[in-house]
Amino acid sequence: MAKRILYITYDGLTDPLGQSQVLPYLLALSQKAIEFHILSFEKKENYESQKDVITSTIRDSPIVWHPQVYHRHPPIISTMFDLWWMTYQAKALHRKHVFDGTWCRSYIPALVGLALKRKSNVPFIFDMRGFWPDERVEGGSWPQTNPVFRTVYRYFKKKEKQLLAEADHVVVLTNKASQLLKTRSLHNNPIPKQISTIPCCVDMDLFDPAKVTVAQKNSVRNELGIAPSDAVLVYAGSLGTWYMMQEMLQYFGELKKAKQGWKFLFLTRDSPVSLLQDARLTGLTESDVLIKSCSRREMPVYLSIANMAISFIQPVFSKQASSPTKLAEYMSMGLVTACNSGVGDVDLLMRDAYSGVVDPASFSTSNLDKLAKEGIRSIAERNFSLERGLKTYSSVLESF
Repeated sequence: MAKRILYITYDGLTDPLGQSQVLPYLLALSQKAIEFHILSFEKKENYESQKDVITSTIRDSPIVWHPQVYHRHPPIISTMFDLWWMTYQAKALHRKHVFDGTWCRSYIPALVGLALKRKSNVPFIFDMRGFWPDERVEGGSWPQTNPVFRTVYRYFKKKEKQLLAEADHVVVLTNKASQLLKTRSLHNNPIPKQISTIPCCVDMDLFDPAKVTVAQKNSVRNELGIAPSDAVLVYAGSLGTWYMMQEMLQYFGELKKAKQGWKFLFLTRDSPVSLLQDARLTGLTESDVLIKSCSRREMPVYLSIANMAISFIQPVFSKQASSPTKLAEYMSMGLVTACNSGVGDVDLLMRDAYSGVVDPASFSTSNLDKLAKEGIRSIAERNFSLERGLKTYSSVLESF
């Protein structure tokens, strides 16, 4: 008889991360005699544009989707309402379907998993992702000068201790995060009963440079107005909060000084207004910066025209638990990547990929051709392949 698992996520399946970091795992694991029920919270604009894509993707699988409405406003109150509704829905679904376990993506869903365990003895996975309460503080979303946000932070840090103590299994994204938990270095939290490290993985069958034709590359370059002689620096993903946009633009400016003919391509769905303002402040023109919104399935073609990729992230404490999805996708496409140290396991990956270079933010056109580009994709396969993540998740679910 198939195991029945409730997967709870406050992210939407129609969000880019839902399509890259949730569905591929669940579709593959559902082939192992597991019936998944997905309780997700969908943003209106994404749901309207992508719901048919999700429905079509899961149509022939033993996956049942229970989409709910995500509320943005007012702050805190909307999240409290969504948490109450998530708990209500999870309990109702359990009464109807009787789950063997819950798999909770990040803190708010994990509170629901904890409630189900305490009420109905349903085991749960705390798929921790990052150190979310600390991320909210360090990213400026919960300023500790505000007594309301200070109370919210303390509440979640108290709950964090309970989640780590009572979860049947904790999953983190980086070895650095695992080490912090095992040594009680995350604010003296209890050591989890079981802990596994699974980074943000990538579908290497989709992100495969060998599958992109010359005709596709030429078509994309023509679409974007990139001359055959132009070199391309690419950035993929959201633009806000953690990403050091001014530093990345300055880095691009140094590339241009060393060698004319570079274009900076941003693959993002975010509004370009602030990006273009920052570009002008850095001395760049609008012709230097190209902005394209593309689907996940289109992403490999656009990445394939790049000579190099970039990802600068603020190296704060909470980012030790982060595994940038974009890095996995860049490396899967065989791209040399400029990134800063102090973020998750990036230092070790960069040392592995570039023969001793710990901080590739020092890359320049003068040494770019000397880097050990061969084997970048194989390093991605060893660290970020979907198969690697599936093997660990499968082992975790077998314990239910």
